[in-house]
Order: sequence, then C-alpha cells, then structure tokens
Amino acid sequence: MDLRRLRENAIVAVSALLLALLGPVPANAQADHSKAYSIPIVDLAQQTHRQVVIDRQAGQYLGHPTTVLLEDNRTILTVYPKGHGRGAIVMKRSTDAGLTWSDRLPTPDNWATSKETPTIHRVVDKNGVKRLILFSGLHPIRMAVSEDDGQTWTPLKPIGDFGGIVAMSTLERLANGDYMALFHDDGRFLRNTGKRGQFVVYKTISSDGGLTWSQPVTIATHDKAHLCEPGLIRSPDGSQMAVLLRENSRQFNSFVIFSNDEGQTWTEPRQLPAALTGDRHTGKYAPDGRLFITFRDTTLISPTKGDWVGWVGTYDDIVKGRQGQYRVRLMDNTKGADCAYPGLEILPDGTFVTTTYGHWTQGQPPYIASVRFKLSELDARAAELQPARTDVFVSGTDGYHTYRIPALLVTQKGTLLAFCEGRQAGRSDSGNIDLLLKRSTDSGKTWSPQQVVWDDGGNTCGNPCPVQDRQTGTIWLLLTWNHGQDRESEIKKNTSRDTRRVFVTHSADDGSTWSAPKEITATTKRPEWRWYATGPGIGIQLEHGPWASRLLVPCDQSLVTPDDPTGYNSHVIYSDDHGQSWKLGGVIRPAVNECQVVELADGTLMMNMRNYDRAQTTRAVATSTDGGLTWSKVHHDPALVEPICQASFIRYTTAARDDRNRLLFSNPGHGERGRRRDMTVRLSYDEGRTWPVQRLLWPGPAAYSCLGVLPDGQIACFFEGGQENPYERIIFAAFSRQWLTTTQIEP
Repeated sequence: MDLRRLRENAIVAVSALLLALLGPVPANAQADHSKAYSIPIVDLAQQTHRQVVIDRQAGQYLGHPTTVLLEDNRTILTVYPKGHGRGAIVMKRSTDAGLTWSDRLPTPDNWATSKETPTIHRVVDKNGVKRLILFSGLHPIRMAVSEDDGQTWTPLKPIGDFGGIVAMSTLERLANGDYMALFHDDGRFLRNTGKRGQFVVYKTISSDGGLTWSQPVTIATHDKAHLCEPGLIRSPDGSQMAVLLRENSRQFNSFVIFSNDEGQTWTEPRQLPAALTGDRHTGKYAPDGRLFITFRDTTLISPTKGDWVGWVGTYDDIVKGRQGQYRVRLMDNTKGADCAYPGLEILPDGTFVTTTYGHWTQGQPPYIASVRFKLSELDARAAELQPARTDVFVSGTDGYHTYRIPALLVTQKGTLLAFCEGRQAGRSDSGNIDLLLKRSTDSGKTWSPQQVVWDDGGNTCGNPCPVQDRQTGTIWLLLTWNHGQDRESEIKKNTSRDTRRVFVTHSADDGSTWSAPKEITATTKRPEWRWYATGPGIGIQLEHGPWASRLLVPCDQSLVTPDDPTGYNSHVIYSDDHGQSWKLGGVIRPAVNECQVVELADGTLMMNMRNYDRAQTTRAVATSTDGGLTWSKVHHDPALVEPICQASFIRYTTAARDDRNRLLFSNPGHGERGRRRDMTVRLSYDEGRTWPVQRLLWPGPAAYSCLGVLPDGQIACFFEGGQENPYERIIFAAFSRQWLTTTQIEP
C-alpha cells in the first residue's frame, strides 16, 4: 500500500498571503526568497475523473513527454522516450482533445537512437508554410520535420556541430518571424568534450521556419546556481519575455530572466519565490489573462515536494516576485521526484490539458498520463479551502503606537481571550505600556472592542501569561510591572529607579471582568534577580502524578554571573491552592530566556526556551520529573531553528483522549540570527523528540506567537506579523490539522 495514502487527508489550502514587493523593472524586483510558500494548495491528485492514461507498459519506463496542439484545436500529438530521457521515441495522437489516444504510431527507424528527452513544436515560416519539428538532444542536437501535421516524418538529422540538454525545451516566434529556441548544457555536450562544468542557458535562431539553426549564444549563467531547462512566457502585451529556469544545485529557488528586445539582451538571473520553484516550467494563459504554469515540485520546503504541480497567478506576479494566487497538486508521484516534464495545451473553451510521466502507481515503472481542468473549477476549490485570518490588533490604531507580545487563551467555554501589550509612545519595551484584551465567542470570526486589563499611568504593564483552573473555572493572568522610565538594560545592571515586579489578576466570568492586579513578587522572585518576565504565552495545569491540578507558569529572569555572562535564565512559578498563592519553582540555566512548558504523556514537564547561547541558532530544552521543582541540563533541539526570539509550545492531542500524542510549536522559523520572519508551525508525534511536520504560515516578517486549540479541534496561531516589519499587527489565524499535515506521512 502507498504510504502517501496514510496522510491526514491530502491537500487543503493555506491562506493566501500576498507580499507587496514592488520593483520598477524586472532586474531590480525584490522577490521573496523564502524556502517555503504560503499560498493555497488545491489538490486534484485523487480526482481520477480528470486523469487520462495515455500509455503504460508493464516493466517499461516511459518518461518525459511533450505535446503539441494542432490548428484544429482538437488534435494533440505527444512524444516521449522509452526510458529516462534516453530511449526510442514513441509518438501518439489524440483527435478528441486528449480524451482518447491512438496506439503507438510508426516513426522513422533512427528515432530509436534518441539519446535524450524529445521535444515537439509547431512552427510557421515567413511564407506561411506550416510544419512540426521534433528535437532530440545531447551531441549533436538532432531534428526531424513533418509538413503534414505529423502523418509522416523525416529521420533525425543534426542541426549543427553543437549539442545540449533538453533541446529545445522552449521555442518562441519573434516579432520578425524568426524562431528562437532555448536549451542548456553543463559543459559536456555543447562541443562534446564530456567534461562537466558551469551550467549555461543558450539560444539559437532559425530564420527559415525551423529548418536550420544558428550557432548557440549564451543568455544566462550564474556563478553559484546551476541554471537549466528554460521555459519562456511572453507578457500579456507581447512586449517582454520571461524565462523561468530550473536550479539544479538545489541550494536556491528557481530563477527568472527577462528580455525587452526580443531576446537580444537579458537581465541578470534572479530568484523566483518558492511558490514557483521547480523543474521544467511550462506555462500558458487562461482566457481571463491569468497564467497556469506546470512543473515538478522541487521547492526546498514544500508539502508536495517531488509531485507534479501547477501554479496559478499573473505575469505581473512573476515580474514583481510575488507568490501568486495558489498552487495545484496535479498527481501524486510515489517515487522521489521522478516525474513531471509536462506538456501543456489550452483548448478554446478554457480547458487545460497537461501531460507528463510519473510513478503514479506505487512500485511500478512510470507511465504517461494527463490531467484536464478549467481555472474556474480550481478557483472554486481554492475559495472553499482558505483558512481564516484576522488582524486583531493593528499598530497605530485605537490610541496605541504599537501592539506587541501576544497571548491567546481558549477557555473551557470556548471563548478566545487575546491579550497583548498596548505601547502608547513607540515600539520600545519600556514606557507607557498597558495590558489589553479582546474576546471572541465565535472561534475568532469576530472580536470584541479593545478592553484595558491594566493601565498604571506611565508605567509598563505587560508580559501576559494566562492559565485557567479546570476545577474552579477561574482564569489567572500572570503579569509583570516596571517603572515606565526604566529600561531592561538598567534593570539588569541594577541602576534603575525600581525593579521588575510580578503581579497576578483573575477573572471568574470568562474574561469579561478582571480583579485589581495583586503583587506576588515576594514569593516568586529571588532578591538578587533583576530582570523578570512571565511567559509570554500561556501557563498550564498539570494532569499527572502527585502534582495534578498544579497551576504552572513559565517565566524568565536575569542575574549576571561569571559562568553565565548573558545573565538570562528560565524558571517556573506555581500554585497548589488554585491560584490563591504562588511559589517559585526550579531554575533552568544558563543562557535561556522566554519559555513555554508542556506536560508530556508520562507526566514529565518539557520546557522549550529562547536560546541566548550565541553559538547556537536552535531552541533550548530542559525537562522536569518532579512537577517543575528541579530541571535537567539544557540541550538544544536542532530541528527547532530560531533567530533568537520567543516561541509558542503547546499540547494538541493525547493518545489517552484522542488518537495519538501531538505537540505543536510555532516561531519565526527562518533560522538566521536576527531575522525574524517566516512564521512556521511544527508538529511532533513523539513528545518533542522529532518534528517531522512543518508548515509556513506567514512568509514575511514575524516575531512572537501563541498557539491555541479551538473547540472544534482547529489550531489557532496568534502572532506578530507584517509586510515591512513584524510589529505592524497581531494576527489571528485558524487552520485545520489537515492543513498542517498536508502530504506529511503520519508514522
């Protein structure tokens, strides 16, 4: 049985997050170079009524087809090799727009000598003579010609003393009636040296309708990236050409180059967004002017990596480096990335017919199949699958310059409590800062007006960390306070006017009203500690062992010592009397900071902490087996990369109550120190030992976050995000487990 069928449902959508990245000309356009994408994915892989098997032979590898649609807009020819690129060329014909196909057609004898992927194109010379031309690559590039719509063909003959790979992957008629064909080589075949070198993309020109071709001329190369398999798309007005390029070192996204002078000159290659990263791009316009581009998915981080996919967007998206509208998984490839050198045709009624090879049946050789659809059908599915996303707090509104430090609590009644700091004068961590709240009683669809939980004049009230007592229903909100003119650096040096203090408030009516904050510094903070922060995020109530019902809140503090020059440590505070009093638990050190805690299935506590060891770019972890009174040594989880920032870490499901144990984690997962971007959600099935599932939620600037589980089992992420910086807004996003685990195998 195909293990890929064990996924928690196939593809569902991601919210479409467009990046407003503008550039005056293509060469300077600032594309998103994220390794992953966040546009929706529409899945057609299980819609077998759209699929037509064109050719399949037991025990025979059939691969790499291209197609051509004839003038009648019904006849389609396809050619492909009996083998992986190299092999005898097979030809078939459909006279009903790809619904049914002929047997294999007779071909010239020397087509059996083809060394590489064949390509087929339709041309019309300057005298109006129409012909089909077929290329076979490596050295020398050879060509066959038909002037009767493929009924008869010449043998393959060299077009010159040069060779190349995937010749000709794209062909375009120029404004003067000439044809330009593009191919690539890696040094071995252009002059038949056999020596691998730099990847180079070439053009060659025919002035006689494809009968003869000029010597190749370089149009693209790169000192680090391996550029190949060009796919050309003209702008809607025909004035510009874009060539999308496979990147074969697998270190970068795909690339694009542009020409504004019919291929005479080209821009320098620049990376495309991850949403357009793949191999052998082939694109055509739909009747409404949008593009559909199909390719093999080789995106560095993608739930459909290795599958046959497509992309829907506009030409302007390519020019401006935007992600586009949505992606499509066309068929599920069951073996690595061995699939998808696609042909693509569009019929007069707007139906796309796209054809390729792949391992469509587990354990069987690849075969040739097509998929057909209209964009209107995909649009409808994409609209149904988009998850919810709402801007809850927007900086510069409702009297506050900046909103920061999100915390989200889902109460026992299903109410959502969204806390944050409202910073009046600026973005600074100090100054006049109030603790704010908005409530939602419909799982985040709508939100109450802004509510002030604590305003102490010009002082700083913040770091929300709520926890609800299951037995009493009371919601406890742990907070910190400092003098508004004291900065963190001064508090750490003990040169501040006051110190950092710990407070608690509570609500007995599901967050509608709150008690006056009560100071608990004396029982929760050691005298020598300086900086102090509760959470931020949420606390938990323990379920197992002698500490069951204990309320536990993760915190951090500072004290510079010779063996810990960072000064930052983590700890917990707890209550064993349902929030009436709070005590100090165990301390975790060194070089750790803001933290969140989860109770594992066996009762062990796992603390996940912001790392302050500058030699590390991964999260710090420690465990406790005594209810948080003592903690293990710190270790770093290599799977949880971070830019040195807060993160969220929660329990999602348990095997005892649900089908299995699951933990969730979210943070700006870019992984480069100081770059707070790419809000990423991860899932663990083995209590935090490994994190096999990850999904990009927000591809732009992002910082702090807080996860929650909604009453219907959907997952919520309340996070800081924006287009230019992470602190433009605090966003609420809700999505299903299916979205998170898209195409991931549950072990």
